[in-house]
Amino acid sequence: MITKNQLISRLQEIGENGILDAEDADRSENMHRLFMYPAMMVPAAQSAIIQAFSDILPFNTYAIDPFMGSGTSLLSCMEFGFNVFGQDINPLAVLLSKAKTSTYEVHKLKKILHNIKEHIKSDNSTKIDVSFSGIDKWFSKEVQISLSKIRRAINEEEDINYRYFFWILMSETIRIGSNDRTSTFKLHMRSPEELKQRNIDIVQKFLSISSYGISDYELFSCKLKANHQSSELAFRGKVEITWGNSQISINTTKKFGLLISSPPYGDNHTTVTYGQTSYLPLQWIPSNDIECPYDYLRTTQEIDRQSLGGKINNKNLEERRIALFEKTKHLRDFYKNIPNDEIVKYKKTIAFIADFDDSLRNIMGVMNDDAYYIWTIGNRFVGGREIPNAEILQDLMEYYGINLFFKAERQILNKKQANKNNYSKTMEKEQIMIFHREN
Repeated sequence: MITKNQLISRLQEIGENGILDAEDADRSENMHRLFMYPAMMVPAAQSAIIQAFSDILPFNTYAIDPFMGSGTSLLSCMEFGFNVFGQDINPLAVLLSKAKTSTYEVHKLKKILHNIKEHIKSDNSTKIDVSFSGIDKWFSKEVQISLSKIRRAINEEEDINYRYFFWILMSETIRIGSNDRTSTFKLHMRSPEELKQRNIDIVQKFLSISSYGISDYELFSCKLKANHQSSELAFRGKVEITWGNSQISINTTKKFGLLISSPPYGDNHTTVTYGQTSYLPLQWIPSNDIECPYDYLRTTQEIDRQSLGGKINNKNLEERRIALFEKTKHLRDFYKNIPNDEIVKYKKTIAFIADFDDSLRNIMGVMNDDAYYIWTIGNRFVGGREIPNAEILQDLMEYYGINLFFKAERQILNKKQANKNNYSKTMEKEQIMIFHREN
């Protein structure tokens, strides 16, 4: 075990050495490229921080990510022997994290892939297995037929855990092969000129993605073994992945010694549209294999609407705003400087922060008194004004008696998607903020 001062020294060294910027990040690390989920955390940056904490927290500590997204933080925790729990409101994120954290036999994955390939080869049907509004807009008939064959082949596998893995690989195939522009997080059609030139063999693309997906899983499995965190292929610790709305509850009775998460920077409608990104893949995955209590396919924006700040209740919004101002000076000061004729632009901002505060109270309820909280957060812009998310988070944490322990800044090196999604200023840098209750 190391002391707090030694922990701070290690964290400072990580920040000073540029590790948090992850300039040499490997996309295959920790199955990062299994599905290109929006705004994923960087495995190298997360792992460096978690490694520092592995020497100060007790053996068998449970770590939680209540906004787990693609599961990056959970896999980094597994590297160093932490038990992990994660939940997310997006059913595709739940499926993706289940696929990443499950234990597989590599030879069985390869055998299933061979069976899928043979099944597709012998499938002469032109039947299209799914139907939804806009299917012909987002997929050519040829692609629809090929995806249906892939879908039928995966469905032949009896083991649901192995189906999870291949549904995610099919989802990445859909992301690449649909008529949606992959350069943005929102659903936008490619130009007519680009669509005319597109000629993707969907089956071959799926087989290629599956091949490197299995290879990436094997690399992560070997990493766990090299770190003495696996026994006979299985992770030594405990893993629990579930659907959950953190604003309503944390779906576990466990207590946690470590939180490591990156909450949304604002409501999904105006920042990262996780739901829109997930909409097309979820159309093709059988609902029996999806964990979600609401109609996630009702509209292209339903998942985003269900998320933090996605719904505004005008009846109690003013009451919630006043309650927030008691907790966070930085939000109060920010709001005071907004001209009256522009206040309406910030309704969603207030709703989002109030929803996040609800989540924070639920999170506090499952944390040990001496737990550490590692948040990765960035400021965003609304109406040309910078929302001080990092300072607001610090205000809220300190309101609940949990003080800032360490802070570092990381540069986000790949701004291509950020620029095209109109929140480049938000995404140029992030703050790594670590909190701990003083004894």
